[in-house]
Amino acid sequence: MDPKDIKAWIDVAQGVITIAATLLAGLWAWIRFVLERGLMPASQMDISVSLLGRSATATIMEVEVQIGNKGSSALVVTDLRIRLRYADQDDAIRLIDQPGESAYGHVAFPHAGVLDGIGAKKREVKGKLRDEVVQLGSGEFLVVPYDTFVQPGVDQMYSFVTALPPTAAYLLARASFRYQLRPSDAQLEILGIGRELGIIQYSLKHVKEPHTVEKSFAVGLGMQSLPLNE
Repeated sequence: MDPKDIKAWIDVAQGVITIAATLLAGLWAWIRFVLERGLMPASQMDISVSLLGRSATATIMEVEVQIGNKGSSALVVTDLRIRLRYADQDDAIRLIDQPGESAYGHVAFPHAGVLDGIGAKKREVKGKLRDEVVQLGSGEFLVVPYDTFVQPGVDQMYSFVTALPPTAAYLLARASFRYQLRPSDAQLEILGIGRELGIIQYSLKHVKEPHTVEKSFAVGLGMQSLPLNE
């Protein structure tokens, strides 16, 4: 082969390699700085419970959900909810023994919700009463019935005050929210390509699932609390 032809092929190969490297670098930058940090800033969630007091008919407590934005863009939180289940003092302690259950091997909390007869709190919006806290199902409540924003570097606290029966000894509290801004199917496909090419180590397909945190608490008579008037 003529040396000039060899040099021409080498120049073409170098050009293709340069273009490919540029495209890969651009894809990596788009994933890291546009998709990951722009649409889904890193977040950290925690849940805590404080006993406010007791009466003959109820244990009053405050459930706090803390969401911290560890990213560089605003975090849009939607569908923030909590689920409460409890065990009474006299309940036999058992484990969930169905292998198909996601909570297999966990302690079972047999009772759902809070005191009987709970209703959603009402607030007035443009002359109409709307639910402030919505009960979604047995023991599950929508804490904020609208989207909220958490700015970068901020730890936002959401509070929910409720009551358990006085016989409750242990509480399982679960909080969850969804990213309001989520990648489209096309964006997820691009992420999958990036993972196949080895330029990222994740596909972010899990972002369509709720972000959750779950903790258990002792709320029996041995826990410190402030007395309530009978």
